[in-house]
Parts: sequence; structure tokens; C-alpha cells
Amino acid sequence: MDPAKPVAAAKKADASPATKLKRSARPKRVPKAAAEAQAAKPRRAERRKHRVVPRKWPLVLAGSATALLAVGMVAAGTLVPGSNATALLALQNQVLPVGDSLSNCVGPTQLVEGAAAGTDPQFAPGSSSTKSQLSAVVLSNPDGTLPGAGVESLDDKATPLFTLSKAPAQAAAAASTAPATLAPMTGAAKGKAALLQNQDVSAASVLRAVPLAGLGPLSAGAVVVDSADGDLKGLSAATCQPASNDFWLAGASTTVGRTAVLKLANSSKSPATVSLDLVGAGGPVQAPGGKGLVVAPGASRSVMLSGLAPDQELLSVHVKSSGGPVSAFIQQSVLRGLTPGGVDFLQPVQAPGTSQAIPGVRVQAPAAAAKIAAQSGYSDASTALMVTVPGAADAIVEVKAYGPTGQVPLPGGGVFTATAGKVSQLSLAGLAEGTYTLTVSSNASVVAGVRLVNSTKPGAATDIAFAPTAARLGNNQLLSLPAGLSTTLVLAAPTGTGSVDLVPISASGALGVQKTVTLQSGQTTTVDPAALLGSGTVAVLVSASGEAVYGTQLLGAKGSANIAVLPIAATSAEAQQLGITTRF
Repeated sequence: MDPAKPVAAAKKADASPATKLKRSARPKRVPKAAAEAQAAKPRRAERRKHRVVPRKWPLVLAGSATALLAVGMVAAGTLVPGSNATALLALQNQVLPVGDSLSNCVGPTQLVEGAAAGTDPQFAPGSSSTKSQLSAVVLSNPDGTLPGAGVESLDDKATPLFTLSKAPAQAAAAASTAPATLAPMTGAAKGKAALLQNQDVSAASVLRAVPLAGLGPLSAGAVVVDSADGDLKGLSAATCQPASNDFWLAGASTTVGRTAVLKLANSSKSPATVSLDLVGAGGPVQAPGGKGLVVAPGASRSVMLSGLAPDQELLSVHVKSSGGPVSAFIQQSVLRGLTPGGVDFLQPVQAPGTSQAIPGVRVQAPAAAAKIAAQSGYSDASTALMVTVPGAADAIVEVKAYGPTGQVPLPGGGVFTATAGKVSQLSLAGLAEGTYTLTVSSNASVVAGVRLVNSTKPGAATDIAFAPTAARLGNNQLLSLPAGLSTTLVLAAPTGTGSVDLVPISASGALGVQKTVTLQSGQTTTVDPAALLGSGTVAVLVSASGEAVYGTQLLGAKGSANIAVLPIAATSAEAQQLGITTRF
């Protein structure tokens, strides 16, 4: 046998399955194009494996106003190769249900009994000459249908007090094409109003208006208190206030003869726990008694600020509420010896910001104001701007005053440094007699307000008023004209030309012919609504256009020192349609 044959046979026998596998694993030569095509297949499969599934993002709307939400979702370009990361998909309107519109109205001024301090003080009977009157107005939809509206007691019973209008038997369902805002109405429209005029009230109350056809109602109310004698002699006024969980009040004082009573109210169905942060001219005031104040549903509480922050010439209050929202007013009064020094309600100012506007600043003639302030105990009987800096850095503040002919110079140029964490003051005593709008600009957020003082002659009673910072006027805002008082509308467009449309509303609820007031840039315009719109006007529908317009009501009485500032109530109409665009 040939020796070579056994070797060949052995090699043949060694061709085991493993050997065959090794041989088969050797790469085969393939064309270059085919190799690239095969390599692409796993990558495509990998992308299919990790394909992005679009998320469904929930939308949350807080509040009681109607909202039509237009939401555009944008896919990120890094997730889908080749797509446009800024492209908007089709917008889709959504109608959400709304609840009743509630505005809390302050009650009469109250004289604190004895040397009360802390919470829930006792009050003495008011003067028999004191008149506390509530006025309110609610607007129909463009077809002339009125929503249900009325006033009820602010307590756990919510007893009906007055009815403005009854809800229609069958309210039409809201359409997805409902307008974002209602166009200003004229006498040719079907629109109308229901009114409550100068009704006596003896306690705090709630103005309630129910939605109509899915849209939030347009309503507003105000309380005016006029006292001819007693320690609280003077004129006080306050707009009925929607509740909130966070806001500021500025201008209080707790020095000798100055009484500041904080009035909290909760008209919701949830208990509210309120905390107060107090800031004075010397800095933050530590007040443990101002924390954890519980206000039950349908209840109100009074807090003596002198018990929390005594001997504070300038005091600002930051109100924060968890749980139910609350409203708050400060009843500020002054008594100089035996002479009444005035009384007013301090209302919430705008949230801290770097640009603020304050309309309705009325200044007495400098010579007369100087004689009043020169008397003993009258050092605070002068018009002044108060600025609070909530943050940790000082603010460089620039103040400008706009009168009927344009900007006027301020003492010291109107520029000053407001110290962080404190309340600072700028005297306005050097301004000429007249009515002004102030703008406050700063490099850090501030809150601000103006104290007004009015008098007839030295030795006689004076009155005080507080003008808060105001929001820009919008469409279809309502105001009432209190009976027996002189009312002046103060309007201004500080940064450019604007216009205001005024529609008179008669006692029967009819809408009259619209009048337009053109506002020149940087000028303050005063309007007598009775002279412009007619003596039968009891309420006004206000709509502004053009550059930012600010306005307020200034109340007074001829032959008297009485003075009060009545802010124009905000409307929920601007929130009826919200266009929300979500980007990643």
C-alpha cells in the first residue's frame, strides 16, 4: 500500500463539522456595491427598532375664565431626520368649561374699638352719617342675552342680596368658533346691560355672574363709602376684586394716629391659609403672627397691622394664600389729635416689575400743600410715591410725570435709588397743581403706589387716597358712575398715541352712541363722562386701542376735601381664547 494514501485518508477523516464551520466562515468575495447595500440593511432595521413614538402632552388650564386653546406641537429635528424643527402642525381649538365669575366687594369702613391689636379686632358702631353703597353692571352677549348675575352675602350662607339679571332658561352651548373677545358695542348693536345702582350695604359681599354659552361673563362692581363726620370722616372707594393666591398691597402706615386694618375674604369653597410678608422703610418686618392665618370658605377676617408691624411709617404687605384664593383690602385711616386726617381703601397693586404706570395722581397747588404739611403732626400730609424693592439688589428708579400738555420735570430729576428689601419714598410736592400719570422704570422689579392728600384749608379736615399701579386697558371693561359725586376719567398713553372708545350705559341698560377719545403720546387726558356721554349715563363700557393706554376713575365732591381713586376693573374677556404654541 502506498504510504501516501493513508495520509490522504486521514486528512479526509479530519473534515469534522467544526472544520467545515471554520471553512464556511471565511468571507466570500463580493462586489463593492453589493457589500454597501448589505451594510445599509442593518442600519435601517435599527432605526425601525428605535422609531420615536409621539407623546401625548396634557394641557392644564387654571382659573375660571373660558379659554379656547390653540395648540401647535412641533417635532424635534434631531428625532426625525430631515424634518423642520420649527414647523407648526395644524392648530386645533378646544373649548373648556368655566365656572362662575366671583368678585369680592368690601364692606363699610369700620372704627376699631379701643387699642385692638392682632387678628379679628372688635369694631365700634359706625357713624350714622356714613353711606356705604354698592354699584354693579353686567354686560350681555352681542345678541342681547344677559347672563345670570347678582350680589350675595360673603358668609357661609351666601344669601342673595340683589339680582342684576336672571340666567336664561336655556343657555346655548358654546361653539368652537366663539370669538376671542367681544367687539366694542355701539348703540346700533343688540347688546345691553343690567345694573345695580347705589344700593346700601352693611357688610362685605360677593358679585357673582354665571357663564353664558360657554363664555365668561363681563361684570364689574365697586363700593363707595362716604362719611360726613367722626374719626373716619372722608371718602373711600374700592373696586370689587377677583380673588388671588399672590398679590401686594402698598401704602400702609402704623405710626401714632395711623390705623391700618387688613381685610381678608374667601368666597371660594376651599379653606385658605394666608401668610403675610411685611416690608417697611427699615427692611423686612418679622411677624410670626402673620403666618398661617386660616380663612374658612365663605368667611372673612380682619388683621390689625399695628399688632404685627408697629410704628411703621411706610409699610407694604405681600399676601400669599395656599388652598383657596383670597381678596384683600387695607382700610387706612389717619387721626391727627382730634382732627380726622382721612380714610381710604388700599387695593392690590400690579405684581413686581421693571415698568409700571400710575394714573390718577392729583396734586394740590404747591403753596396750599406746603401750608398743610407745615402743621404739627402733618408731615405725611403730602403727595408721595412709595416704591418697594422685594429683591436682594438695590433698584435705580426713574420716575416720569405726564400732565395735560406732556411730560413735566420732577424734583431731583425723578431718578433715585430704592434700597433692596425696603420701602422708599419720593415726594411729589414740587409738582404744579393738576392731574398726572406717573411711569416708574427700574433695573430691578419693584411695586409702587402713590399717596394723595387733599384739603381745603389749614386746620380743617384732610382726606387721603391711594392710587395703585394699573394694568394696561383692554377691550370691554366696565365701570359705574357713583351717584352724588364728581367723577373724572383719567386716561394716558405714555409711550405713543392711543385711543379709548367710551360707550354710555343708561339706567335702563341701553347702550348709547360710542364716543372716541384720542390720546396724544405722553399726555394725560381727563374726561367728564357726564359732559361727554350725557347726564343719563350711569355706567361706561371702555375699550382701548393703539399704544398702551392706562386709566382710572378719580372721585371727589365739590366744596369738600373728599377724594378717592377707583381703579377700572379688569375683564376676563382677554382670556377667553388663548393661543398656546409648544416648542421643544
